[in-house]
Order: sequence, then C-alpha cells, then structure tokens
Amino acid sequence: MRFQDERSIKDLINQLVDQNKLKPKLLEAQLIADWTRIVGEPIAKYTEKIQVHKGQLILHISSPALRNELSFQRKALADLINKELNCDFIEDVLVK
Repeated sequence: MRFQDERSIKDLINQLVDQNKLKPKLLEAQLIADWTRIVGEPIAKYTEKIQVHKGQLILHISSPALRNELSFQRKALADLINKELNCDFIEDVLVK
C-alpha cells in the first residue's frame, strides 16, 4: 500500500536541513573534513585551524611563506572551495 504523501528519506533530510537552517554548518563540516583533498597535503600540513564566519573562511597557517602566498591567492582558493562544495559558500578568505 502506498501513501499519497510518500517521500524519500533524502527529501525529508533536505527539508529538515532547510527548516532548521543547518546547511552552513553542514557545509563547514564538509569543508573541514575534505580540506586535505581540496588543497593538498602540503597546504593542509601547515593549516592549524579552519573557521567559517558569515561566508568568510578564516585560515590559521603556521608557515609565514605559505600564509603570504595564500593571501595572494584568496580569490582562487575561494573559487576552488566553492567548486568542490558545489555552491557559493565562501565569499572571501582571511589568512592569519
């Protein structure tokens, strides 16, 4: 027997995420989990902390040379992350 209001689990989870405004936190968790795959091992090795606040990615980098290089590549890094996450999640990157 089928119900008229039958929906897939995926649809129900997406509805739950949308209603509770959980998407930014889920995207942040996905970004942190996939950081090494997105930027590669050399950059991930020097990344001490990753935070997202109101569309701004805040990176704490331990290497001064890498910190300087990433500050010049902020737009490219934001574009790469947004492409990997399939949405416009990161607007700007702040490297500390």
